[in-house]
Amino acid sequence: MRHVFTPWKSRSDLPEPLQEAVRNWAHEHEVGEVALEPMGELFAVRLNMSADPVPGIYVPAAALADPEALLEMLDAALEVYYAELNLNQ
Repeated sequence: MRHVFTPWKSRSDLPEPLQEAVRNWAHEHEVGEVALEPMGELFAVRLNMSADPVPGIYVPAAALADPEALLEMLDAALEVYYAELNLNQ
């Protein structure tokens, strides 16, 4: 299942505490949308409705049960996302 989070709402069947953690992360980092796209046992990360997933960042399914691990993966994804934006300017 695809999981989508904005600072204000979620479309996900993940536990509410995890959804809240991702929504708070998005708000804190001024990210308009976080989408986790299933790819077998991994999830690709899309930020701010980008056409392509963040390259090289794949969230293992086990991280979806651990808010701290997921937020660390999102921090890494955001770094790569900003680096990619800077390369394309």
